[in-house]
This record gives sequence, structure tokens and C-alpha cells, in this order.
Amino acid sequence: MSVVEGVVATRFAQAVNIGLVAIVGVWHLGLDTLLVLKGWSVYEPRAVAAGAWLALTVIQAAGSILLLRSALSTHTARMLAGAALVTGIVATATYPPGGAIGDVSWAWNTVGWFGVLLLMQRPLWELITLLGANTAVTAGFLAVDGALGHVTVSRLLAAVYTTAGIQLTFAYLARQLNDGAREATEIAAGQAEHLARATADETVHAERQRRYEYLGSRVEPLLRGLAGHQLDPGDPVVRRRAAVEAARLRRLFMETDDTPHPLLHELRACADVAERRGVRVTLLSYGDLPELPSSVRRELAEGALLVLATATTQARVTVVTTPEEVVVSVVADAPPETLVEPPGPLTVSSTYDQEEDQLWWETRWPVRPTP
Repeated sequence: MSVVEGVVATRFAQAVNIGLVAIVGVWHLGLDTLLVLKGWSVYEPRAVAAGAWLALTVIQAAGSILLLRSALSTHTARMLAGAALVTGIVATATYPPGGAIGDVSWAWNTVGWFGVLLLMQRPLWELITLLGANTAVTAGFLAVDGALGHVTVSRLLAAVYTTAGIQLTFAYLARQLNDGAREATEIAAGQAEHLARATADETVHAERQRRYEYLGSRVEPLLRGLAGHQLDPGDPVVRRRAAVEAARLRRLFMETDDTPHPLLHELRACADVAERRGVRVTLLSYGDLPELPSSVRRELAEGALLVLATATTQARVTVVTTPEEVVVSVVADAPPETLVEPPGPLTVSSTYDQEEDQLWWETRWPVRPTP
């Protein structure tokens, strides 16, 4: 199960737990309190009856807190359930003869609900065992009091059906709801994962198509011309064109590299191509670069790529980042005929200048574009 699936399933289970804690709290602190007050005069000894009610209150509080904090371990759950059963026996011992299922009895139902609270996350047979033991205790007290006649047995069976049956049904339905929520979450997560994978595949396919189109329109004619002897490798124009396309290819390959600053990585790749021709390249960066889309990086690096590809002996590339914009500038001793054009759909602004043998190109991208 993924992290998102686990969070959704956990939240749903937590909602069920909160509902169960509320039910048990209202049952014991509300209904049980009224029954204890109603039968206060017939309990013997009364201090034991009050102590049993208080002990169950403590068990309820401890179990509820641990359940809501997801800290109710197997050992603790079983220990608290056993303590609730023993306390229920003590409470039943204070009833008048034959009162185990009378108007003043309150512990039997309460112990059953405590079992649901404490054992709902355990195998169902543990709750069934507790409810069976709780019913056996009630039947045992009735037998000792000599009140286990046909009418009492019928009442006991009816009480078991209406109380233990409801408690088991609640525990079963809660499990089914949890399982259903988990299954629905897994299905939804699977669909989301499939959609994300399909979107990623489409993106990769589109990127590959862009690269193939680039290779077909820019590099292939150059290679065909060289292979068919239509272009002269010694021609300075052809050599300059080849250097430009080599730098573009190098930058294209670098676009997919996972680096802290992809723009600097791509500019470094362009500089490497120039350095292999003997050009001394200095690459400087000031400020922390933000995350830039690949299309923006491509436009920022295009001018520097062209100037570096035609530089003769030296070049300097500077990247300056401010809160308002990212600026990439390059100065090199490139020939005046170097053609530099805006590379993209005007997401960046460019400046171009030539002074004697120094070519200067600057590209700016606004980090926070003004309306």
C-alpha cells in the first residue's frame, strides 16, 4: 500500500474508532450511571458496585485513548478486556438474587461493548470468546441464585440475541467498511497511478518527437551534405555550422540530466564544445537559480550556445539571478557575421551588440512577470 492509500485508510479507520468511542462513552457514562443510581438501594455492598463502575470507567478511558492514538497493542487489548470481564463479575455479584438480567443489571451489556472497543481490531474469534464468557458468567449467577427457569432462560436468550448480536454485527460491519474503504482507496490509487504513467509516457513521447524533428531539420541536412560531398569540411562557414549543431546536440542531451542547476549544466556543455576547439571559456554564476522549465532554459542558453560555437579564442558566460529576473550574457571574440536570433516564442528578452571583434549577447527572463 502506498503512502496516500495508507493515509486515506487510516483516516477512515480513525473515524470508525471515534464513533465507537462515542458509543461506549455514552453507554457507560450515561446509561450505566442512570441504572446504578436507579438500583443503588439494592446493591450489596454498595461500595463494591461503585468501585466496579469506577474501574470500568478507568478501563474505558485507557482503552479509548490508546485506540485513538493507534497505540492499542495486542497484549494491552487482551489485558484490558480481561480486566473488564473480571470487573463485570464483581459488579454482578452485588446484584440482588436473580437480578443478573433484571432492571438493575448494567455490567453485562457494558462488558460486551468494552469488548467491541478493545478487540475490534483483533480477530473476530477473540470478541466472540469474550461475549461467550460474559454470557456464561450471567448464566452462572442465575443458576447459583436458583433463578434459571424456563422464563429466565427465554429472557436470557432474548437478551443475548439483542445485545451480543448487535455488538457482533457492529464489529463485523466496521470491519467490512474498513475493508471496503481500503479496497476503494487501492482502486482509486491504481487508477491515478495508471493515469500518471500514461501522462508521463505521453510527455516522454512528445519530447522524443521534438528531438527527432530537431535532428531531422537541423543535423540531418548537415550530415547528408558532408557525406555527399556537397559541403566542404574545410569551409569556415561549414565548420562554424557544425560547431553550432554539435553544441546544440550536447545541450539537448544535457536537458534531461538531473542536476541541482540544469541551466548551468547545459551552459557548461556548450562551453565544453568551445574548449575542445581551443577557446578559453569562463563561466560565472551569481545568485541562486530558481527552477526553470526546459523551454525557458533552452531559450536562455541558445544565444550563449551560438556565440560560444563561433568564438575564436576566448569567451565569458555570466549568469546573474535576482529576485526579479535571470540574466544570461556572453561576450566572445566571435566574427561579425555570427547570426543570433531569438530562439523561442518571446518568453525571454534578448539584446545583441557587436563592437570590433567582440560579440555580446544577453538574454533576460523575468522571474516575476509584471501584469
